[in-house]
Amino acid sequence: MRNLYREVEISQYLTMVSSTYRMLQRYITSGEIRKRSEFFEPFIQGLSNTSNTSVEQFCKSSVEPMGEESDHVHITALSDALGVPIRIVCLDCSHDDKGSVSVNHHDFTPAAHKVTDANNGGVVALEPFFTLLYRPGHYDILYPK
Repeated sequence: MRNLYREVEISQYLTMVSSTYRMLQRYITSGEIRKRSEFFEPFIQGLSNTSNTSVEQFCKSSVEPMGEESDHVHITALSDALGVPIRIVCLDCSHDDKGSVSVNHHDFTPAAHKVTDANNGGVVALEPFFTLLYRPGHYDILYPK
């Protein structure tokens, strides 16, 4: 019985740590969107000169609350804020000519972290540091083999 109680305590602790980490990510994302609001405004649905919605309201209603879905704007802001390239993988239910399922991916490279090649002066593509599998309403971390 005592081991079961300890397992429940550990499980509750890990859930709390996970929730705290997700909340921290949401606040980092919100801060980046607010800091660079002029960049992000054109990409936020519902914002216009005629609407009463602002970047501040968008962050309070769509970025900071737990349970809200993250989209392109959120991932771009998080990648830029952390300076970490992120790859989002989406499984598509369509099939190619050979009958295999296609896997689409989108890479998010931080804007301020462009690396130039010393040999030719061109920009080097950064490999994604994190790969996330997108399922509607949820992201899972994919680990390399």
